[in-house]
Amino acid sequence: MRANMRIDLAVGQARAAELVKRYRDRLMEHDRLPPDRALALACQAYADGYVYVTAAPGQVWERTEKAGGGSDMLLILSFDQSWQGRTALCEFADGEHDELLLEELRAHYTLRCWPAGDGAEPSWIGPGGH
Repeated sequence: MRANMRIDLAVGQARAAELVKRYRDRLMEHDRLPPDRALALACQAYADGYVYVTAAPGQVWERTEKAGGGSDMLLILSFDQSWQGRTALCEFADGEHDELLLEELRAHYTLRCWPAGDGAEPSWIGPGGH
């Protein structure tokens, strides 16, 4: 996620607060951080668009530099772990499927649409028909 897509603008203030709170809770439980430090890190992760925290199934991402061929939009379907690192299984607008390292997603794409809600099926139609 790039600076042009603030989490509160993408999902609304209530859902943004919920996402930050859930990440804060994970940091407290798994990393044993005190609540104030965990909250500061969770807020910073979402503010910076840290892809390992913000990327989620159902999101639509757009290539930042348009390629001569192929699709410039992708839909995240799920995540996996490969020998190279954490990957996102993606469906491109042209119907092709591929796995991208999250680092590739961070470097070459920007978030365009956040999924409507937890547990929803990944879909090209998002909030506002995007």
